[in-house]
Amino acid sequence: MKKVVIYLILIGGITSCAREVDPTIENINTIFKSKDFTFEFNKKDGSIESLSFRNDYLVYKSKNPTVRREVTYDEVLLINNFIQKIVNLHSTALDPETNSHYIIKNTAYKVIIVPDQEDYYFEALLKTLKLE
Repeated sequence: MKKVVIYLILIGGITSCAREVDPTIENINTIFKSKDFTFEFNKKDGSIESLSFRNDYLVYKSKNPTVRREVTYDEVLLINNFIQKIVNLHSTALDPETNSHYIIKNTAYKVIIVPDQEDYYFEALLKTLKLE
């Protein structure tokens, strides 16, 4: 019985790991089509903030209390434009270990974007969405 439980845990762990893919529009759209994804911002200081989208709800997690609310169509367009801008700023020369970076992920795929910019863009998005 113990072997069966360990085997199931290992299978679950292997299948739950998202496969890292290149930051292309096609890969990002594949993640968005799931309608259950997370947009994560990893700051240089090691802190992480994230916007998750599940069933037309936006969930913002940070060092402050978590905010959960419905997301409007206009906000979806704003977020899509924001993500498009950071994808366009992506630099393969920058290292996610030492630079601020974004991760867009669902259970199957993960895209890491390292834009040649500072934290400004994410903070501007949070202010526009009235999350900070």
